[in-house]
Amino acid sequence: MTVPTVRPDVNPAWHLYPIRLNLESLSADRGKIFRALRAENIGVNVHYIPVHLHPYYRDRFGNRAGEYPIAEAAYARLISLPMFHGMSDGDVADVITAVKKVLLAFAL
Repeated sequence: MTVPTVRPDVNPAWHLYPIRLNLESLSADRGKIFRALRAENIGVNVHYIPVHLHPYYRDRFGNRAGEYPIAEAAYARLISLPMFHGMSDGDVADVITAVKKVLLAFAL
C-alpha cells in the first residue's frame, strides 16, 4: 500500500485520503479489498472514475475502456479511506487496524 506524500511547499486540503493498493503483492483486487474493509465497518469509497469512462463521455464521444490505460490502472488501485471533521483518535486507530488486518489477510 502506498499512502499520500506531501511535498514541503504544499499544504493539502486533505478532503480525501486515498491509498494506492500494490495489487502485485495481494491475492485480491480492489473490489475484494473494498468489500473486506466495508465488512470491517470501515466506510471506504472509490473516487474519481476516469473521465473517459463516465457515461456522458462514453455516450457523447464513444470512449471505451482501454483508451487511457494509465488512468485506468490508477483507478483500479485507489481506495479512499474515511476522513471527516468529527473523526476521533479512536476512529483513526480503527481504520488503521482494519486496513492492516485486511491487507495482511490478502498478502501474497
